[in-house]
This record gives sequence, C-alpha cells and structure tokens, in this order.
Amino acid sequence: MASAEQLKRMNDINDLIKLIASIDRCTFFCKSMNRIAYFRFKKKLFFVDDYTGADVYPYEMGYGSPNGFSHGGNMWQLVNSFRKFIITGKCGELRDYKEIWAYSYGGCMKIRHKAKEIGFIENIDYPYSFDEWMETN
Repeated sequence: MASAEQLKRMNDINDLIKLIASIDRCTFFCKSMNRIAYFRFKKKLFFVDDYTGADVYPYEMGYGSPNGFSHGGNMWQLVNSFRKFIITGKCGELRDYKEIWAYSYGGCMKIRHKAKEIGFIENIDYPYSFDEWMETN
C-alpha cells in the first residue's frame, strides 16, 4: 500500500506529465487515443502509457523497451526517474528538457519550474545557458 507522501508525489508527477503533454511536442499525449500517460498504484506503482494504454512496470531492466511502452530510451529513463521520486522522494532529473526535441525555451522553462515546485528537481538551471546554445547554432 502506498503512503500518503507517495500518493502526493504521484499526483504531483501526474500533474507534471499533464503539463509536458500540453506543451510544444506534447510528449506523453496520444492524439489518436485522446489520452495522457499517468502513474497509478495498484499493488505496485505502474505507468499507464498514453498510446498503448498498458500498465507498464517502470523499473529499468536490461536491454530494449518494456512491453506496452511506446516511447524511446530517453523517455524510459525519465519515467524511471519519476518512479524513483514517487517511491523515495529523492530528486530526479530533466536532463533532456532543454531546447531540443521540438520543445521551445519557454515550454522547457514551464516544465522545469513545475518540476522544481513539486520537488522533482532542485533548480531550474540548464547544464548550459540559452545564450551559449544560441551562439553555437
């Protein structure tokens, strides 16, 4: 059974996923199914995939994608980071939510601010500055 703290963190992460699904590229939103991915507890914590609708057991295992997961390896890493935060309360990372993958600077900052607000990340800083990125591209 999940603790009250774990349920709160799960709901906070689900709110973050809804935000990610509503901005720019809309990762974690399947338009054809009109569905947003989310976490839920049964006896254990599961990630419900937006495309397949499958309950995916979010634990890193060997090579390849787990059954029912419709995204790539970087998203699998993010889902596992969300899982770790929900279960343990330890901060995660948004390593790839910067101005890549069709996410604007403004969209990324909204995501990062929400992630900091819920305690998923400790600060909103990028590994590099936006100005440095603009100079190289």
